Amino acid sequence: MRLVPRGLRARITAAVALLVTVVVALAGLVIVTRIDHRDRTDVDRQLAARAEKVQGDADKLLEQGDHAGNDEGQSDQDDYGGLLTGSQSLVRVLSDGQVIAQRGETPPFPLPVPERDGYSTLEGDGQTWRSLTEPLGTSGDRVELLQDIDPIEHRLSDNIAIVAAVTLLAAAVTAIGIWLITRLLLHPLQRLRTGALAISADVTGPALPAVDRPREVADLSHALNAMLDQLRTSMEATRRFTADAGHELRTPLTTLGMTLETLQRNPDLPEPQRTLALEAMRTEHRRITTLLTGLQALARGDAHALPGRTPVDLTALLTEAVQHAARRHPAVTYRLEPAAPVTVQGWQAGLRLAVDNLLDNAALHGRADGHVDIRLSQHGTTVRITVGDDGPGIPPDQRQAMKERFTRGARTHAPGSGLGLALVEQQAQLHHGTLHLGSGPGGGLQAVVSLPSEPGPEPHR
Repeated sequence: MRLVPRGLRARITAAVALLVTVVVALAGLVIVTRIDHRDRTDVDRQLAARAEKVQGDADKLLEQGDHAGNDEGQSDQDDYGGLLTGSQSLVRVLSDGQVIAQRGETPPFPLPVPERDGYSTLEGDGQTWRSLTEPLGTSGDRVELLQDIDPIEHRLSDNIAIVAAVTLLAAAVTAIGIWLITRLLLHPLQRLRTGALAISADVTGPALPAVDRPREVADLSHALNAMLDQLRTSMEATRRFTADAGHELRTPLTTLGMTLETLQRNPDLPEPQRTLALEAMRTEHRRITTLLTGLQALARGDAHALPGRTPVDLTALLTEAVQHAARRHPAVTYRLEPAAPVTVQGWQAGLRLAVDNLLDNAALHGRADGHVDIRLSQHGTTVRITVGDDGPGIPPDQRQAMKERFTRGARTHAPGSGLGLALVEQQAQLHHGTLHLGSGPGGGLQAVVSLPSEPGPEPHR
């Protein structure tokens, strides 16, 4: 048996109805208890006042003897001004445990003689009486005053019944009201659920419906849509990586397979030809490794799988990158202009990747024994990294296309995967900067990466 409702709407309704029931019941019981306490205090106060009056008229009460106030001919002759007769009250004078005089209403059940003075409550035959016993002067006798409190007991029962009825009515009205209100409040969540059911793995599929209110649901809608955008971006990057890898790896893998097959069919292949075949295989292996490394970096950038921003010393980064590039391309002369320390907020690995690709691109597409000039400058809040070579350059009408992936110039014969400038362009955009391709002073290609020196907002994840 399930005691806790499964649905959110039912849980809210049950919780609020239960809370209202407890609050109304407790408030009602407090009020009823206070009323009952006041009634009983009034009875005790009245008994004390009557006891004081009886103390002054004790002799008269003793002279009248043991008579009931409801005897014929006496109901209108009450010496206490009607205080006792017909008021469901009784006064008894006690001596040595015996009743020696009484006046007032006689209860239908025998009343025991109290053993001690003070207040007490007597019950019997369906009636409840309140009793006050006090010493009577110095005679050693005692006087007992009794008051029927059945009306108070009935009033208490009636008040409890009223509180119970009001509590049940409040719980029912609250449950109905909350059930209707939560239907309106949870309607935006129902819209989100309907929209979520319509979402598929298609990267161009619909997003969740935009919700403006309430604020919590609107925040949830924006957060879920941001998450969907991130997932779709990651999925699109994965699909693009798979497609690009499959397209670009087909040629080098085919070449490797053909070379291996040639070596297998010709075990006695002359040594010069075997050396050429092995060198071709090494070249294709390097091409595959370079291609996979570039594709992996592009996929991470497309998916925004980036660490937190940190301060990056561009001067030290360029100095180290130029030293390593000079060892990779010993025939090329790299000339780095001295510059004051410049620091930007970004990702060390991403900026190093962009600089390495610019330096390698300049070495591969410039003259074999040429020069590559590197300059770091700052203009206001913009930092510029300029890399120029002395090669043939890129015609103006082809420069934008050269930033695309797997795009190679028509006049180039240098090895490469066509991903270098695409990687630089991506890193520039991730750092809220730009990549500009132009002509250098010597006619070669001049690539300028402009970055903001102030930290920009984190890219959407």
